[in-house]
Amino acid sequence: MSEAVGQNELENRVLELLENEKASAAEWIAALAAAKAADMPAATREWAGMAQEALAKKGDVEGGIDLLKWRAEHTPVEQMNSKDWLKAADLVAGSNPHLLALIQEAGFGQRLAARECVRRLRLLQGLRPGALCLHRTWGFGVVKKSDTLYKKIEIDFRGRPGHGLAMKVAAETLEVLDDGHLLAQLHQDRDGIQKLVKESPADVVRAALSSFGSLPAGALQEKLVQSGVVQEADWKRFWDAARKVLKADPMVEIPAKRTDPIRLLDRASGYDDSWFDKLANERDLKAILDRARELAEAPASLAAIQPAQKRILASRMAFVLKGATSRQPGLRMQAAMLAARLGLQAAECDWPAAARDFLQGAAIVPLLHDLPARELGPALEFLWAQDAAAARAALLGQLKHLHFGALQAAMELLLKNGADEDCRQIYAEACATHLVRQEMLLWILRNPQRAEEWDLPTPTALAPLALEELEQDYMGDRLKTQKMLRENFEDEKWLRLVFDGMTLGRQKDFFKRLNGSTAWPGLDRQVMQAKVLKLYPHLHGVITGETAEAPVASYGSVTSHRSYRERQEQLEKLINVDIPANSKEIAVARSYGDLSENFEYKAAKDMQRVLMARRADLEAMMSKVRPSDFSEAPKGVAGIGSTVTLDYPDGRSEHFHILGEWDQQPEKHVISSNTRMAKALAGKKPGEKVLVPTEGGAEIECTLRSVEELPADIKEWVK
Repeated sequence: MSEAVGQNELENRVLELLENEKASAAEWIAALAAAKAADMPAATREWAGMAQEALAKKGDVEGGIDLLKWRAEHTPVEQMNSKDWLKAADLVAGSNPHLLALIQEAGFGQRLAARECVRRLRLLQGLRPGALCLHRTWGFGVVKKSDTLYKKIEIDFRGRPGHGLAMKVAAETLEVLDDGHLLAQLHQDRDGIQKLVKESPADVVRAALSSFGSLPAGALQEKLVQSGVVQEADWKRFWDAARKVLKADPMVEIPAKRTDPIRLLDRASGYDDSWFDKLANERDLKAILDRARELAEAPASLAAIQPAQKRILASRMAFVLKGATSRQPGLRMQAAMLAARLGLQAAECDWPAAARDFLQGAAIVPLLHDLPARELGPALEFLWAQDAAAARAALLGQLKHLHFGALQAAMELLLKNGADEDCRQIYAEACATHLVRQEMLLWILRNPQRAEEWDLPTPTALAPLALEELEQDYMGDRLKTQKMLRENFEDEKWLRLVFDGMTLGRQKDFFKRLNGSTAWPGLDRQVMQAKVLKLYPHLHGVITGETAEAPVASYGSVTSHRSYRERQEQLEKLINVDIPANSKEIAVARSYGDLSENFEYKAAKDMQRVLMARRADLEAMMSKVRPSDFSEAPKGVAGIGSTVTLDYPDGRSEHFHILGEWDQQPEKHVISSNTRMAKALAGKKPGEKVLVPTEGGAEIECTLRSVEELPADIKEWVK
């Protein structure tokens, strides 16, 4: 009866709110929360829709978004689809075109959790001109412009003024900073923060931890130095002073290991009943694991927990172990590992059952695929500790099916525990039958000493298999492995190992195979071609159609040491600075997702094509030209390495120093052997008449007065 009365009271309350045009979002949310607590799901959903319409009718946008946020947090996934959420969000916006655009860019109506859509909407709302923000890569920024027409946010970052971000990218990668954030304080009062750095370093660290969250000392240093709070040269002094004070602060936890995070504590009483009450009511699997991990990293607090608190802990870990679906093996494994670490017994929480399950059949493969990279090694060690024989059998049986990160971790564990011969047999069989996957290929190539000990095929024999793998269309982890495998072909040392082990005929065949491969786009294939030709110039005939069997004896063309070195420096800068920087830009842009509308990714890829084309051109040129000091230039005949003097019909005379292909210095009268003037003079002797080009393009007959060796200053310039 009391339940019925409660429902009647709630219905009356909703009617009152509907009749009250001034009813606030907070009042509606309180009524909906009461309905949810009374286990009235259908009524809660219906009333939430009414509330949304009522708030929209009175134009309460902020209240509408607050209600939308509550609904996203408390509505079961199966009750509303993406279209329902889009409809609810559009209701909030009404006819406001700006807000409608933000809703679209926030992801409503797409395959994105409603809670995340609301978060992105709030963030995009906050990105108004003048707003302070933080980018995961570029750091602190000030919003300059928000353009809903072009769906773009323009931000002044440090060193990147006026940088444009697509709204979708901004919603994923930015954080709006409040006035209390350390970087906001630095922006508003740099002198004050700098004074605090000198006088009270501990307060600066507390502010950083409050702003950025818990951080290891190294990450804290990176944040403060990159943002300009602390200068790199001053860091040691700053940190020593701060650490001395913070170690005595009970609200700050300084770990013994530098790699562990420094924590700003928000409770002096440790892990009390309220903390365990929150844990008991938590339903999110990842959140439960995070809280349990936090407790596990505080051994003193863990040792002091009471029996009732331990029962809550065991219950929550059992909840994760049971609740993790077949698509979440990683969560289940982390729960098992944490339960063991927390000292829970099988009777309290049957985590050993999870370990046994993962060692049955092929269950270990999806498990290792689902775990983050940092957890692979610990997870395998954990399984080995539970049942070494079963873990050994499972890993050996599924070795061919593991992605590269898991394969590395598995091989390290197996070899450490004496499974050398078993592993050798698996690799040898795979290579012998040409059924070796790219993950195993990459492992062999990255462990040449082990491959030699096991008598596995040489790089010469494996290169065609590697090329076949590069030509496959892979996605996900296999695409990453493919990229790592491709790096071998970009390594000159490895290319030498491949080609030096081949006969001349096999070299030609494989080079022809490389040139026709789909493993590289056109420009990258040209770069690969130039790289091989640089090492093996005698293979040039494969491209030109020449059939000479003997290696080419000379390069044919020459240039000065000076010009050659300049080209070499340009190439080295491309390879070591420009291209790696561009690759980093591409990786950052790719992480934003939605490549179809990611103009930063497109711009970076366009620049990649330019850089690769330039690299290919330089490498191709340098493979055909050799440096020279022109000391072997013929005497008495005009040509490369000679100084000539011409007498013109009008009585003028002029001299030229003829050097190599890339040499040109008009103020020193240095001309390239490729110029019309040099070609006209080539082979002429003193006293001969010669037709030479004029500045206007015509020709004039002159007399070659003399042919001499290069003077000392030009010889020095050449060097």
